[in-house]
Formats: sequence, structure tokens, C-alpha cells
Amino acid sequence: MIMSESARILPKRERTRSSLLTATRNLVNEHQHQKISIQDITQEAHVGLGTFYNYFDSKYEIFEAVLDDMRTSFNERLFKLRKPLKDPATVIAVTLRYCFEQALDDEEWRSFISWSGISGEHFLHQDQAQCLQDIQWGARSGRFQVDDVQFTCSLVMGMVRHVTLEVMQGNLHRNAMPQTTRHILRMLGIPDLVAKALTQASLPAVAAAKKSADGNTQLPAMRATGG
Repeated sequence: MIMSESARILPKRERTRSSLLTATRNLVNEHQHQKISIQDITQEAHVGLGTFYNYFDSKYEIFEAVLDDMRTSFNERLFKLRKPLKDPATVIAVTLRYCFEQALDDEEWRSFISWSGISGEHFLHQDQAQCLQDIQWGARSGRFQVDDVQFTCSLVMGMVRHVTLEVMQGNLHRNAMPQTTRHILRMLGIPDLVAKALTQASLPAVAAAKKSADGNTQLPAMRATGG
């Protein structure tokens, strides 16, 4: 396994943990969880079997840690996408559309959830605290017309999870996602014509993760994603 330059500068404990996560991620992608043992993971990571238990109690605990690591990468990309935006309505629209897109089109995320055997619902979407801050920002600036910010935030997050799950299960068409974004903007008090324009506009440039020949995830040059 080839270690990246960024991994080399981490403290030893973090490097070891990162190696275990990368090994698990690669093995699940190649073999699925039924065929992977903890010994397989430690051999792939080039560490002793006892070292594994200094970090994780079970195979499924490291699977959860891999998902957390993937969420961290997702949130870093989302932060870069949102950073230059100055209008709260645009921030909401871009965030929702990107989250929907990644929840459905990030094949590694979906495959890892399926192959790892982890139970429960797992989605790539923004943190609820961030969603709340976005709505508060829009309400303070007068851009949004919201009576109860907390309730509205809970409603938005619930809609995002529900629609994402329904589309992934084949119960709703993919176009339910932009329709949901448009509906949420209208619910926040954005006129329909403006909401439609924000929903149809192209997303800003975003760095999309891809896998290299050695199985490690890399960030390529920036690309523009369509709406």
C-alpha cells in the first residue's frame, strides 16, 4: 500500500489509524465484508494483529469509522463549495443539490454501505447545526420568511432524508430531488421564479474524489457539475 505525502506527516498513532482505515476501505471495495477478517485488515495495513485492538473493538466498529472518514471528506468538499457564496438562498440551494447528488452518485459511499453490512440509514448530507445556521442567517438578513427557525430546520432535514431514501429505493424519480430543493426554497419565502432559477443553475466548480490505480482516494483538478 502506497502512503500519501499527507499521511507521512501525521503523528505515528494517526498514521497507523489512517492505514487501518485505508486498508479496510480497499478490502471492502475489493472483497465485500463477508470475506474480510481483522487479520486481513492488519496484513493490508502492515501492522500487527494486536495493534488493531488499540484502535477498534471489532470489524464493524472500523467500518463505522471508515464511514465517518468519508463523511469528513464530504464535509470538506462541501465547505469549499459553499465558502465563496454570499447569499443564504444560494447557499441553501447549492448545499441541498450537492448533498442530493453525492448521496446518489458517490458510488464508493453507496457500495461501502451495501458491502460492509452496516445496518441503519446512512446519508451524505450537511450537518443539522449547519442547516440551522443557514436558515438563521437568511431569517436575520430578511431573505427568508421563517416563523420558527428550529422547526423549519427539522422539517428541511427530514425532507432531505426522506426524499433521498425514497429515490435510492426506487420509489421516487430522480427529479424529486431538484423539486424538493425548489419546494424548500419556497417554504423559506423565496419567490417561485427565483427558486426555480436557483434550482436550475449550474453548480459551482467542485473537487470530486476519485480512486487512483493503487486504490487510494485522490482529489483531481476542479470540475464543474451540472444542475
